[in-house]
Amino acid sequence: MWKNPRTLFVAIGVTAGLFIVTGPVAAQPAACMAQSANPSNFNGTPIQGGSVIWFSANFTAHGIPSTGATVFFQNSTIQFKADQTYNLAVPNARITFSPTAVCASTSFDTLTQTWITTVPLAGSDEIFLTGLAFPVPASFANANGKVNGAVIWQGTFYTDASDADINWKWGAAVYTNFSPDYNIDSIKPTHSNSCAYPNSDHAGTPEGFDTQSGSQFKSFVTGGARGGGGSNFTGSWSGTQNVTFVCGPIIG
Repeated sequence: MWKNPRTLFVAIGVTAGLFIVTGPVAAQPAACMAQSANPSNFNGTPIQGGSVIWFSANFTAHGIPSTGATVFFQNSTIQFKADQTYNLAVPNARITFSPTAVCASTSFDTLTQTWITTVPLAGSDEIFLTGLAFPVPASFANANGKVNGAVIWQGTFYTDASDADINWKWGAAVYTNFSPDYNIDSIKPTHSNSCAYPNSDHAGTPEGFDTQSGSQFKSFVTGGARGGGGSNFTGSWSGTQNVTFVCGPIIG
């Protein structure tokens, strides 16, 4: 069960019909920057109130130097319309390409509300970028449990690697049980070469176990969002967006 969604967000409010979830705003950390938006759609399966939509994004990177690099994804939001307009703030992310890492790992820093991921220089075909668990309100029933039109995920990338080239995509799956503690969810950091989860699951898959039932969260996936349930733990991927960085001094 979803026990305390407030642990995920700094504030929740409704203003003039707009559902707003706000989170921490971080400082600009690196001199190469790019803004990117990736629109896609949900399937037509109704989403029940009380369930959780697990949004996860992943990326590939080229042009990482042998000394390593860091990629940040900040101030990202997910926007869509159902019973009302939603604008969800997604946790920030910091991904470190380390020349000493032999496998990939990820964790969630609850103090800064940031996903922290470390990967080897070679990366993976899917590197977890960031994720958000959205508890579906009962009012979704007013829209027959459906999202109308595009779902738009947008945000700002930063990196200290001037030659970096990034392509990113996202998915969304519905769960009837999901923990608000992301570290209990145990999100898989990469498709391949993951330290803790040597399986074929996609990056962004929740590999953790529910503390009450003892069942793996993967067993609670159901149809909806961009997924059909079964073994589709992340939902089908959106289209891929290429990120072109502009490098220079950051003012402010």
